[in-house]
Amino acid sequence: MTEAEWGRRDLLEAHGMAKEITALAPRVRTVTDGQEIFPGVRVRLTAGHTPGHAEYVITSGGQRLIAFGDALHSPIQVDHPEWSAAVDHDPVRSADHRRRLVAELEEPGTIGFGIHFADVVFVRVRRGGAGPAWRPLDA
Repeated sequence: MTEAEWGRRDLLEAHGMAKEITALAPRVRTVTDGQEIFPGVRVRLTAGHTPGHAEYVITSGGQRLIAFGDALHSPIQVDHPEWSAAVDHDPVRSADHRRRLVAELEEPGTIGFGIHFADVVFVRVRRGGAGPAWRPLDA
């Protein structure tokens, strides 16, 4: 996990997770922005959601996957990046990040992975009539 996120574990402890934090502590390895944690896998800190929130950029063979975590909670945010989730600590910064992320997801050879998107987690963003659109990746 990122140094910044681990550094704010007090937020989890405040929500009654002190036992879990204690159990995890000896196993935690922190990472920093831009660090390559495995060949072709880089950590990228993102702004606005929670302190230390990160996404992971995986590159191989001219393709790229961005696992963006909690940066987007719903496909509707592709069309409306200004719509924040209630848990975003800084809605303005998180909206700014979503705008940049959507633009990046539109780039050729880029796939998005959205853990909150139920059964359509792998997608491409393509420009459509009124703006960007979330397109499920063909199997």
